[in-house]
Amino acid sequence: MSWAWERDIIETLPRFPKPRTQRDVAGRHYLTKAEINALYFATYLLKRPKGWNRPLSVGHYWRAALVIFFNYGVDTGTVWRVTSSHEPILWRHVYWSRHCPDRNIKQLSRWGWIYYRRTKTGKTFCRPMNRVVHAHLRSLSFSNQDPDSAVFCGGSSPNDRFRELCRLASIKPKSDIESGEDKPWVLKDLRKTCATYYDEHMAESSIEILGHSVSGITYRHYAHRAPLAHKAITTIPQPAAFSALPRGFDGRCPCCRRPFAGT
Repeated sequence: MSWAWERDIIETLPRFPKPRTQRDVAGRHYLTKAEINALYFATYLLKRPKGWNRPLSVGHYWRAALVIFFNYGVDTGTVWRVTSSHEPILWRHVYWSRHCPDRNIKQLSRWGWIYYRRTKTGKTFCRPMNRVVHAHLRSLSFSNQDPDSAVFCGGSSPNDRFRELCRLASIKPKSDIESGEDKPWVLKDLRKTCATYYDEHMAESSIEILGHSVSGITYRHYAHRAPLAHKAITTIPQPAAFSALPRGFDGRCPCCRRPFAGT
């Protein structure tokens, strides 16, 4: 631009933006595995809601919900029907068979499959279950389960209950790096947590797991992404607290076998 101005090609130089102070530290918008473990343990302290008449406690459903959020990065409306437009996961969407109900997917899953629809885009997903997801969904099922009933219950004001869970787990609120204000954690942050750990475990796997839109003809039309999602879901390292139920230590720490508070 200076060269063009010196040779009278342009009359005046354009206005450049004012310099901004560089941020040396980026804000953290995901939960660490230690915090996820604390959230899992805190579900045993959740109080029984008014009018609760189910044989399982509300903590059972929240433990399974945390596992679903961590492994699939689903929306809140996919787990609980907060509004009438939401389509939550029903029991007929859970398949215990090794074969996928979607014929386009040729992989086999030892622990079964789960089907769900994303609230924002309406895109459908059929994902394999790993050992942890299988164990937690099995703990919620009964022999005479209605196929059209929702898998998860206790979804009244889920963000308020999640803030209560963060308080019970003694998790500090996240801070805005620009304003310095403290902001409470919301369930959407679990989706960001899922993306963080999938990219850490297997590069670019979060794009397929979370259903993000991608650019590029090659990636959209020629890349076979189903095996990538299958391998990522079945091999991602789980938080230590999630392994208590599959190992048969429900209500106890999988490491030291100490009972959790409230059990």
